[in-house]
Amino acid sequence: MAEAALLSLLKVLGKLVIQHVNFLQGFEGQVLQLKDELEMMQCFLKDAARKKDKDERIRKWISDIREVAQDAEDVIETCILKVDTQTRSEGSLIRLTKRKYDIGEAIESIKGKLAQIDKRCVRYGIQNLNEGIASGSSSSAREVVDQMRRVELYPWQKDKHVVGLKEDTKLLLENAISDKVAREGLFIASIVGMGGSGKSTLAKLVYNHDEIRSAAARFCCLAWVCVSNEFNPKDVIKRLIQQVKKFCQEQLEDMDRKELSGLKHELYEHLKDKRYFIVVDDVWEREHWELLEDAFPDQGTSSRLLLTSRNKDISGRARYVYEMKFLDPKQSWELFMKKAFIENNEGTCPQDLVSVGEKIVKKCNGLPLAINVVGGLLIDRNPSQFKWERVWRQIDYHFGTMEGSVSQILELSYQSLSPELKSCFLCLGFFREDVTISAQKLVQVWIARGLVQQYGNTEETMEEIGGSYLFELINRNMVQVKNMSKDSGRVKSCYIHDLIRSLSIRKAEEEISFQIIREGCDSRSLRKNRHCAIYGSSGRNPNYSAGESKYIRSLFFHGSHKETIDVDPSYWKKFELLRILDFEDFKLKIVPDSIGTLSGLRYLGLRNTYILKLPHSLGSLKNLEVLDVAKNRKMQVVINVICKMDSLRHIYMSRHKTVERSLVTNTLNNLQTLMGINMKSSMLVVLAQITSLTKLGLNLDEEESFDCSLENLVRVTQFKQRGKLNSLPSATYFPPNLSSLTLVKARLREESMAVLEKLPKLACLKLDCAYKGGEMVISNEGFPKLKVLILRGLKNLKNIHVDEEGGGIPALERFKTSECTELDLGQLPKVLLRSMNTTNDH
Repeated sequence: MAEAALLSLLKVLGKLVIQHVNFLQGFEGQVLQLKDELEMMQCFLKDAARKKDKDERIRKWISDIREVAQDAEDVIETCILKVDTQTRSEGSLIRLTKRKYDIGEAIESIKGKLAQIDKRCVRYGIQNLNEGIASGSSSSAREVVDQMRRVELYPWQKDKHVVGLKEDTKLLLENAISDKVAREGLFIASIVGMGGSGKSTLAKLVYNHDEIRSAAARFCCLAWVCVSNEFNPKDVIKRLIQQVKKFCQEQLEDMDRKELSGLKHELYEHLKDKRYFIVVDDVWEREHWELLEDAFPDQGTSSRLLLTSRNKDISGRARYVYEMKFLDPKQSWELFMKKAFIENNEGTCPQDLVSVGEKIVKKCNGLPLAINVVGGLLIDRNPSQFKWERVWRQIDYHFGTMEGSVSQILELSYQSLSPELKSCFLCLGFFREDVTISAQKLVQVWIARGLVQQYGNTEETMEEIGGSYLFELINRNMVQVKNMSKDSGRVKSCYIHDLIRSLSIRKAEEEISFQIIREGCDSRSLRKNRHCAIYGSSGRNPNYSAGESKYIRSLFFHGSHKETIDVDPSYWKKFELLRILDFEDFKLKIVPDSIGTLSGLRYLGLRNTYILKLPHSLGSLKNLEVLDVAKNRKMQVVINVICKMDSLRHIYMSRHKTVERSLVTNTLNNLQTLMGINMKSSMLVVLAQITSLTKLGLNLDEEESFDCSLENLVRVTQFKQRGKLNSLPSATYFPPNLSSLTLVKARLREESMAVLEKLPKLACLKLDCAYKGGEMVISNEGFPKLKVLILRGLKNLKNIHVDEEGGGIPALERFKTSECTELDLGQLPKVLLRSMNTTNDH
């Protein structure tokens, strides 16, 4: 399929027309004509994709279009970048005229190549590709976006739809968890079955069951870790340690430096006197498990280990093996109804759809993943027999030539996506297997790639439009929700099934020239690749020639690399079209000055690295939209360098040492997120001028009082502040539309609650070691909109008083405490008890 390549080229042409209208004078008609031609061609591609598996000529036609589109995008985008750079630096008229000529020449070349492709279509009889398009095509892009706005289809509601596992859960609890099984020693059980059969779903049902969570179960340590095919034993053990122990950032950094044996010893020592229940999910090889198993003590504490795997022989020590069964026809139909009719009909099927629905379900062979995906494919407010028959024909058509019902159903679900959603789906393979993906990062990657655009005069931000794309992928069961914001219902993180990730990688390799590069890979394989995920840990510098790297748009580094990759000052100049550079969790030490040559860079991810200083050349990145340097507490950041990057939309920091010269904010007109910045309260006056902000996180350097108002920040809905405060101002000093407030180590006095409770739109309040009073009083009509109240580490707090008769916190849904050792839980007001989720350590 060439839809993704065409869509990308169309967006580049659209940018050329909108942002460089003066530069195009004289040949803007040629650009618009080419754009129209490509849009018409895009209409034919969807139907061609359905026929390509049975016609070699169509496969070649699609491949030719993809190659022309990608080459054209390379040439035009290179010219645009050079025009932008020369315009900013007041380049000479001669150079600008040459760029204009280059673009005109490129457009004529594209039109000539497309004309040759059309001639070959006629010569070899590839015609009438659009037969059936009128009846079989999906909605237009605008209609798809409109459908995404449907509030009725909140995707996370689907996670409640589990079918056929009630008895399975009961059997596992009786045969693997109950004290009747084994009162002493470590008991290991495993759940085995093919991919998509529901192993992890069943393990989650057990993990969250009352028999595990209740006090009677006496499990004092609970943890869940996913192993995956991309096995990294150090990472697995580290994640387990982080769940069973409490750490500060410095301890986490110390853990990074330990060898595997040291990490296993640390986990063993912590667990050896405790009764624990741990799930080790998605173990692929027996050798992987054998590298982990001696980290789990067997010392008579009646602990439990539950493994999930596709391999029946994963653990020779497993005393109970549960093999997943496929759903029977009745269960399959029940699950299908819940997925296809999540919005209406209360999960019942109109009579005219029963027959074709049964045929579709039969093709799923009782596999839950296949039913989930095809059910998501058929979600519709007004389901029709015509649409269902079309889906059935497409499934049946492919089954005659390809093996495996699941892969074909996933393929069909991919083909049904709009071009925009297809392009977004292809990015899922950029991330590591079985990793939790930040929803905001995923959307920012889509934006950096140019996949999200605003329509007309819409007031929606690109982030909101990108979020709607994510909702649609979740609705279709292509992406699963991991964590949600309790106050706003916003998706915070997500994950994908490994079969769906495999589909994303396979399609990305075909559609957008994506490649996964592992340690020792021959660099010559990078030729013409445009997106790469690089895995490595030996410290070897990746080495690409200029010809191999100049096409690359995205580079994601994964691993525990601890060396600089700054080969020489000209190194990064090779990546002239690079838009995304991500080193998150990659132990990089130095960011080279030459990074300032990446004029097209939109996203720079340096979260959780070993970097101590950012180079001044960073200020040259005029197109940079996201700078993420969080979890680098030893890093020094020069604020006025950041202020030079006038396209920045999101900045993430972590209590960095900042060099504050003159903080100039008039260049940060696009900034929406500023998290983790160190400053004195006196600097708030300047910060309050950035009225585009929607999220703000501050670290006050020393004990301070607010001495300015943030009421001008009308768009800010999330505010986090770390550091001691002498006092709080009146509620009018906070952003007026604040919905989420987090205070850390603020040491507030009791009278501060009288200020906080007057915030009119506050839905979520988190106080983390932030209150030193012994009493907390919530008065009449206090916190009118508060849904979530989380208290942690309030060592002095003994009692909470709520004026319930006067309507104190009337909307509260969730109340959670942790490490509030003096708090008298027996005397809590009823409104708190009703919404309580407590993990107090007394």
